[in-house]
Amino acid sequence: MKYDKIDGLDKEISKLIMGNDNQVYFDEAAKLWDYWMEVGGNAFDTAYIYGGGSMEKLLGEWHRKRNNLKELVIVAKGAHTPNCDPESISKQLTESLDRLQTETADIYIMHRDNTEIPVDEFMDVLNEEKNKGRIKIFGGSNWTLDRFKEANTWADAHNKSKLSILNNNLALSKMVKPLWNGCISSNDDKILEYLEETKIAHLSWSSQARGYFLPDEITKKIEDKITLDESSWRQPGEHSSGPLSCFDSEDNRERKKRAIELAKEIGVEGQHIAGAWPINLKFPSFALIGPRIVEELVSNLRNLDIKLSEEQVAWLNLKN
Repeated sequence: MKYDKIDGLDKEISKLIMGNDNQVYFDEAAKLWDYWMEVGGNAFDTAYIYGGGSMEKLLGEWHRKRNNLKELVIVAKGAHTPNCDPESISKQLTESLDRLQTETADIYIMHRDNTEIPVDEFMDVLNEEKNKGRIKIFGGSNWTLDRFKEANTWADAHNKSKLSILNNNLALSKMVKPLWNGCISSNDDKILEYLEETKIAHLSWSSQARGYFLPDEITKKIEDKITLDESSWRQPGEHSSGPLSCFDSEDNRERKKRAIELAKEIGVEGQHIAGAWPINLKFPSFALIGPRIVEELVSNLRNLDIKLSEEQVAWLNLKN
């Protein structure tokens, strides 16, 4: 395992973070999470809305039975649209901590932004929760660079704690259409420059573009399955959140071609190059992963063995 630090936390955090949005049964989750700890993983990404709260409860039950809470770094997210407001932050956090069976979340992240609410109102309540000891550090998911900067400028001016983490999509392939409403990609020149300059931590979701870098026939099967699975509830005009719907473009096809070319040179697969790309950037960059079984986790772990040079990072992202 490889680790990095985020200012404000005394624990090192595994560069890969276990997504906690797809496990239903305790025995299956426990098998995966036990193995995760065996290989050195220690971070878990959770959210108030995942499974209607069942995912948080499952993680709480597991760490209680394993008596390993002190070893973990728990990322808790809340205040997703339409409940993206200061009041919901505190209310949902109370429920999340109860489900997770802990008094404190190491990292708290607002799941969305609400630009109709001034940043100072969000920053006030986040600082209040930190001062109460219910969160240690905090950040924003799917926040624009302008709003993120505005929030931290306000915090500096008022001697408050700042947003420590940006939690957007950050994959080698640029998002063409948002996976879900309100989603934002950090594969953007201005955002990447800002992160390099400030060394603010970034936690990337869908860091491997939902299977876009797998062989074409597998990517197509994933797209078809997601389209079918979502057909019963998707509204007219909404696109599916599959790899082709969200990531396929001429530029991304070139990125995929280059990833596969480099993969062949070093004896891995294209998705491993894509998975290695965000954790080889020049700031504290972490990648969320979502394996459902141990075998998928073993494949994800190969991303850690790949060291990309600055030239390779740029070349893969079509910068040279």
